[in-house]
Amino acid sequence: MANTPAASPTVSSTIGLKNVVIAPLTVDTETEHTYGDLQLVAGAIEASVTPDNADPDILYADDIEFDTLYADPQVSFKLKMADIPLTIQEMLFANVIDDNGVLIRAAQDKPPYFAVGFKSEKSNGKYRYVWLYKVRAKPLTENFATKEGNTINRQTPEVEFTAIKRTHDGRYQAVADEGEGGFTAEKAASFLTAVYEPVITTAP
Repeated sequence: MANTPAASPTVSSTIGLKNVVIAPLTVDTETEHTYGDLQLVAGAIEASVTPDNADPDILYADDIEFDTLYADPQVSFKLKMADIPLTIQEMLFANVIDDNGVLIRAAQDKPPYFAVGFKSEKSNGKYRYVWLYKVRAKPLTENFATKEGNTINRQTPEVEFTAIKRTHDGRYQAVADEGEGGFTAEKAASFLTAVYEPVITTAP
């Protein structure tokens, strides 16, 4: 006898992007992890999350897929912004703003790890929420162009991050849809006020 398919979850496309926040990952060891204070980053235009190593390593034996191993997850996260203020660049890239307010980049600068969170409005009026737990920025891509008469060509900088798992627990991303699976509007309201930590109850 044929089984009746389970009802489809609600489908609603994403149509927006805002409320980007970052938080420095100050401690990440096998025993603990800690984040610093959140910083709002205004001016988000576009974000993309792309797995870099989605394909597993497959061992074939006996004419079948005998064993499958997955590498540690690594994700490319790109964020296009209206502008990236120098104070935010100082945080992301470990640069220094000198006494005259000038951003100085040096060869020894080593970008630290951050968590990045944001929300995306959906066509049903609710939001999808995302946290990436451990990301590090690559060098900033900036473009500059001349005006052409009355034509203005806006230049929007793009930051690319590499996202990896946390050393402490192996987690690297959290995603939630408002109103789905017990993620209420009340929980959504606080989701971007601190780096989200999962609550998982294990059945006895």
